[in-house]
This record gives sequence, structure tokens and C-alpha cells, in this order.
Amino acid sequence: MGSKQVKIALRVRDLDRSAALYLRVGFREIPNDEQPNLRYLTHGHTWLILLDLERHGYHTAEEERGVKAGPLGRGFVMAVPVPDLDEVHRLWRAEGLPVIAEPEDAGWARTFSGLDPDGYEVTFEQFA
Repeated sequence: MGSKQVKIALRVRDLDRSAALYLRVGFREIPNDEQPNLRYLTHGHTWLILLDLERHGYHTAEEERGVKAGPLGRGFVMAVPVPDLDEVHRLWRAEGLPVIAEPEDAGWARTFSGLDPDGYEVTFEQFA
């Protein structure tokens, strides 16, 4: 088995807004001038590939109709480790994004959960 990376792709309504938000919580962008309808972001060994909902291709017309009918993100949760949970919580609030679980001590880490601009659930974890 070759690559040891996990890659997650999310279709988003506003590629620039989503990329900027994830960069602010600690992701890094891999430059990619060849494909303007997506952004490659990394967090450790994990890749987050943001795909433009309208302009990035689909495998089939049925897939496109289903994705666009939504809701985006139902049942999907991404957990992201962060060095400062309170800072990310303030960012989420400042961006006007929903917080669905306020910061709390989960025993193994401090966590909070919110929805990104497209409704994807993100749980942030700050380990002791």
C-alpha cells in the first residue's frame, strides 16, 4: 500500500470563503493553479479537498442532482485538533457560524462543535 494519507473532499458553495475559514483554523494550502475549481488543504497527513459545488465536475448527472438537492453534510463529522480551542471558538462566533456544542471538557480533550458555511459538522479538539 502506497500513500498513508487520508483525503476528504467536500463540495462547497463558496470556495474562497471555505478555504479562508479552514486556513484560519490551522490548515495549510497546497498551491494548485491547474484546477481553479478546487483547493487542496492539509492538516498533518490529512488532506481536505474543497470542490466548488457548481463548477467542479460530477461523475453522473444523478449524483449532481442529489448533491445539489442537499442538504450538504448530513451525517458527516470532521474532527480537527487545534492548539487553542477558545481562539477557534471566537473565530466561529465572529464568522456568524452555528455552534452546536459549546466548549466542554470531554475527559480526553476540550472540544466544541460547529457547522461550517455549508452545514458540514466540525468538532474541534484541544488535547491537554
